[in-house]
Amino acid sequence: MYRSIRVQVHVDVLMTREVDGNISRVMAYFMTEPQTVNESQDVDLEAIVGSLNAQLENWNGRGSGFIMERITRFVISITKYRPLHGSNSSFVPTPKFIANKHCTVNVKNDDELCFVWAVLSALYPSKINQNNVYSYSKYINVLNLEGLKFPLQVKDIPKFERQNPNIAVNVLYWDEHSSGFTVEYCSPERGREKEVNLLLLEDDISSKRHYVLISDMSRLVAGRTKYRGKTYVCNSCLHPFSSQRVLDNHIPFCTQHAAQQVVYPNPHDENDCVLKFRSRNKQHRIPFYLVCDFESFLAPVDEDEEEAGRNTKLIDEHQISGFCCYRVTEHVEHQTPPFVYSGPDPMSKFYDHVMAESRAISYIVTQNVPMLPLMPEQVTDYDNATTCGNCGGPFSDDNQKVHHHDHVSGK
Repeated sequence: MYRSIRVQVHVDVLMTREVDGNISRVMAYFMTEPQTVNESQDVDLEAIVGSLNAQLENWNGRGSGFIMERITRFVISITKYRPLHGSNSSFVPTPKFIANKHCTVNVKNDDELCFVWAVLSALYPSKINQNNVYSYSKYINVLNLEGLKFPLQVKDIPKFERQNPNIAVNVLYWDEHSSGFTVEYCSPERGREKEVNLLLLEDDISSKRHYVLISDMSRLVAGRTKYRGKTYVCNSCLHPFSSQRVLDNHIPFCTQHAAQQVVYPNPHDENDCVLKFRSRNKQHRIPFYLVCDFESFLAPVDEDEEEAGRNTKLIDEHQISGFCCYRVTEHVEHQTPPFVYSGPDPMSKFYDHVMAESRAISYIVTQNVPMLPLMPEQVTDYDNATTCGNCGGPFSDDNQKVHHHDHVSGK
């Protein structure tokens, strides 16, 4: 159970209008703004309904004359929401496995300024008492903190960079669930005099977050390469390189895209590190399927004044005039001739036909015809079989030999 989630609704609507006796149908797509839901804030259903109604009215307000026929797709998207911000007036200790790397400086603060102390520990490194606030408190006026609210949220770091034009800040986050580092913020300010790399820690019990300085990026991500020497790490993708020259050649290409992370497969898990076909169930023949083909003609479109101002000019639109639907099956007794229709309202006719086919096919496959007696040669093949014909694995107590048959024909 997550502490906070985000809820968003996506709706696909079939809209229709009648012009000169001809019915035209188009799809309209609506979605609501994400809502944050937690223990103190429940989902606002009225806001969702109000947003969808407003979007529908706005869509119809263009003077198109369309009306809603039916909803074809309604999806509720629920995602984990983790607001990213700094410490909550409390110190968070460095995880032991990171501390053992000796690659961070974690200033033990008792206020909400962990971001400030982490930055100052990078600008004015101390040879002794690195983890004490008093080693850096005398430099606090060097930074322009005007208008910044602490604990500082990651989204406010660009404002800090604008007020301190000689400093660029990058932030990583340790995700305990995925056992990997992610890039929370990669500064677009390249080439500044001071570049500070911070690690955002989180206490799962108290939900408190805390910035610490990354003093040695090479040691922090050493597990991402087999190279045992010092590496030069890209702040955008966290890939370690063997030399500064290679990193400098990489950065112009990497920074063309948003910050990303390379995730390596687990070398000890064959299912994760070996790519091969495993979906044996998808090799089974489908007993029934429908092949459909539509015919349409081009009809001129009359643009209203608002649509005429767009860069794309609508000239014609496809209007469905008919279709053909053919049931495909190897069972001769259930084969039917192609169904062909051409006339008014072809999509409604198509929908009715497909639903009728669905009911007919469902009835056939649910009859579950018993298996017919085996022929002598089939008995011999079964007795001599030592491996499964589907997965190729040997028979065992966990993979026992069984009879398979077609539940439609009984063969």
